[in-house]
Parts: sequence; C-alpha cells; structure tokens
Amino acid sequence: MNRSSPIATRSRGRVLKVCRNAGFTFAEIVVSVAILGMMSGGSIWALAQANNYASVARLYTGAENQAQNKIDEILSEGPFNPQNSQVPAVLTLGQHAPVTVQVYNEPNPAGGTPRIITGQLVTTVSPVPPPPGFPNLNMYAATVVVTYTFRNKNYRVQFNALRASDS
Repeated sequence: MNRSSPIATRSRGRVLKVCRNAGFTFAEIVVSVAILGMMSGGSIWALAQANNYASVARLYTGAENQAQNKIDEILSEGPFNPQNSQVPAVLTLGQHAPVTVQVYNEPNPAGGTPRIITGQLVTTVSPVPPPPGFPNLNMYAATVVVTYTFRNKNYRVQFNALRASDS
C-alpha cells in the first residue's frame, strides 16, 4: 500500500487518535490521588481510634483485676464470725485508707523506662441491717473502688460484695 494514499493516512490517523485517548488527563489523575488521599487519611484515623480504644480497654481490665483481687480477698479471708468478734482486718467497718495499685505496666519498645499506670483503691465495709422481722444475719457489704487517670481523663471501676458469717 502506498503511504500517500488517503486510506493509509486515515487508518494511521485513527490509530494515533486511539492512542491519544487511551491515557488519563491531568484532572483525572488529580481526582484519583485526592480520593486515595482521603481514603488513606480515614484509614489512619480509624486505626488511631482503634488503638486508643484498645488502650482504654486494657487499662480498664487492669483496674477490674485489681478490684476483683480485693473482693476475692474480702470473700476468702477468715474466719469471719462477727458475733464472736472474729473479723479479719479486710472487713474492718468503715472506709479504709486509699492504697496505690498498679493498673498497667506499659513496656517501652524503644528500650527506655516502662510507663506504669497507677490508681487508687478504696475499700468501704458496712454492716447490712436485717429486714424487719428477720434475725440478724451478720452480713457485711463491701465496696471496692479503683480510680485512675489516663490521658487527662478520669476512670472509675466499682465492685460490690456481700459476706455472711461463716457460722
């Protein structure tokens, strides 16, 4: 076929025109980069929030463990018989002095000093009055409260228990 014929020129022109339309325009590239940027920004924000929620939940679990340990001590310390003046020290009536407890020990991956999160544990013990017309059951109610601060926000965990006389 002769290169100067109109058919060859038209066919070459069509091929070139198809090739020119096969690429992306600058505006399309800018829009796609903007969409990808918003998606990645949203993903990073979501991962940061998930990490924050995990940290708060981990500390809350640590505080619950400290409170549960104190409740277990209250329920298992014995003998407990108030009518015979056999009351363990953990069941002394009134509000006990605050005790500093370790809520979580956060290791430092860079090899520095670990960050220790502490809280205050307060135990309050009070007698449970019997219902009208019933004999005294010698029951004590114990409330254990653990308070701590994380990222300038205060948290509080409270557990309650009842303890009846052993005899």
